[in-house]
Amino acid sequence: MKIKLIIFWLFFFTVIDPAWAINIKINDSRKNNFFMESLKWILKKSGREYKIITTKHPVSSQKRKIVLVKNGEIDIIYAGTSIELEKELLPIRFPVTRGFNGRRIFIINKNYQVDYNMVNNLNALKNHTGVQGLGWGNKQILEYSGLKQVEKVYDDIFRSINAGNHSYFPRAVTEVFSEYNNRKAKMPNLVIEKKILLVYKYAVLYFVNPSNTELAEMIKTGFINGYKDGSYIRFFYNHPYIKSSLKHANLKKRIKIEIDNPFLSSETNAIPKKYWHQN
Repeated sequence: MKIKLIIFWLFFFTVIDPAWAINIKINDSRKNNFFMESLKWILKKSGREYKIITTKHPVSSQKRKIVLVKNGEIDIIYAGTSIELEKELLPIRFPVTRGFNGRRIFIINKNYQVDYNMVNNLNALKNHTGVQGLGWGNKQILEYSGLKQVEKVYDDIFRSINAGNHSYFPRAVTEVFSEYNNRKAKMPNLVIEKKILLVYKYAVLYFVNPSNTELAEMIKTGFINGYKDGSYIRFFYNHPYIKSSLKHANLKKRIKIEIDNPFLSSETNAIPKKYWHQN
C-alpha cells in the first residue's frame, strides 16, 4: 500500500506540480506561422514540459510587443535583431531561419514589374521606395545603403500596393510566398517581383524579458540539442513552408544586390557559421 501511495504522489507531482512545467504566454495566433511552429519544436527539444498560452492583447507594432514582454504580459517574441533591441530584451542567439530573413524578394503591384525589370544594381534600386512595418529593424538597414523606406501598418501595406502604390515590400524568401498566396484572391494586383534578390546579414531571434532566464535557457537548450543531432537542420529544410519557398524563389536566377548591415551587435555578428545558411 505504501509503495502504491509513493508511486501515486510521484506521478501527481510530475504531472501537476508547476515546477515541472513552464507556462509561456505568446501573442501570435496566426496560421502558417513558421516562427511559432519552430518555437514549439525547440521547446519540445529542450526536454522540458511547457504549456503555450495565447493572450488577447491588441498589438499594432513591434514596439508594442516589446512593451508587453517588458511588462510580463507576454513571455516571448520573435524579431529581426538590432543592437537597440538586444539592449531592451534578452536575445537567444540562434538565427531561427538560418539568416534567410536577410534574403529579400519584393511584393509589388503587377503594373510596375516593367519598371523593376530595369533594376540591376543598388543605384538603380535607389530610384524606388520600399515600405516596412511599424518599428521594423529592416528600415534602418536599407536606409543605411541609401534605399528610401517608409512605414505603414502591416496589413495596410498589402492594401496600399494592391491599390496602386509603386513601392516594393521586401519580404524574406521564407515568408513572401505564403503572404502572397494568402492574399492574391482578394488582392489581384499583387505579384511577387521576378528579378531582384536583396541580400544582407540579418537574423530573426527569439527575445524574452531579461529576468526570464529560465525560458531563455530552455530555448537555448532546444537549439543546442537540435543542432547537435542534426534534427533542426532536417526540421528547417523539410518544413513545408521553407521547402516550398526555396523551391519557388529561383534564387540563383535572380540579380543579387548585396548591402551591409552595420546594426548587428558584435555578439550576434559572431554567431558561428554552422547556424547560418551558407549558399
